[in-house]
Amino acid sequence: MTSTTASLAHAASGGWIAPRPKLVPATRGSATKINSTAPEAPNETTALLTLFRAHAFEQHFQPGSTVLLHGDTADAIYLVVSGTIRCCTVDSEGHRQIFSFSKKGEFVGISDMDIWHFTAEAVDHVILKSIPRSTLEQELAVNMSLRQEVRAYVRALLMRRERQMLTLIIAKGPDRLYQFLKEFAATRSGTGHVVLPMCRRDIGDHIGLSMEGVSRAFSRLKRQGLIDLKSHDRFKIVEDTDRTARPRPQLARA
Repeated sequence: MTSTTASLAHAASGGWIAPRPKLVPATRGSATKINSTAPEAPNETTALLTLFRAHAFEQHFQPGSTVLLHGDTADAIYLVVSGTIRCCTVDSEGHRQIFSFSKKGEFVGISDMDIWHFTAEAVDHVILKSIPRSTLEQELAVNMSLRQEVRAYVRALLMRRERQMLTLIIAKGPDRLYQFLKEFAATRSGTGHVVLPMCRRDIGDHIGLSMEGVSRAFSRLKRQGLIDLKSHDRFKIVEDTDRTARPRPQLARA
């Protein structure tokens, strides 16, 4: 468990960082603690959800507020009930890299140990459930099922980070955006247009493009019939069966 989580923390915070303007350090957002009444977020990690049902309390965060701050004591584990969280690192020159957008049903902070190695901020209105890290550690010592689930969850996170880094290294801008949109759409129910809660600057800091590069990539994907772009924040992946008979463009050749 220790070596796996350490590897994940390194992979999550060590991705390639594209040049970005310097950022003003984030300020701590406010959260309101209330009784947990929201429906459980769907997830296959049953033992973890059982632990959250027994010990969690609920917090609400407004858009732009800070959920956790890099360097602070990592004293809790979070489950996203609704909304989207951007998890990012900022280097010594002020360049930001968003390494993940945590969505409904996903856990935040499960790979950290003593201190947070990243900052997490609410993209939109976010509802979280949290449990003390000490509660998780105590249960891990005696619950083999929980131990196996946490190990599997961390392993899956590490694999996702590795795929993300390979995409940043190998793929060109439109390919990166298309992969991001496909993965994001897969987490949403329904077959209609998907609403992006994050702005294009956030997307750029996630896939290593400038805002202008993101806009050009959107335009190209739309022009080539790979997405249906209804507005700047509403899109739909155009499946092969919905396209015309022309072959799919090879994005990487341009």
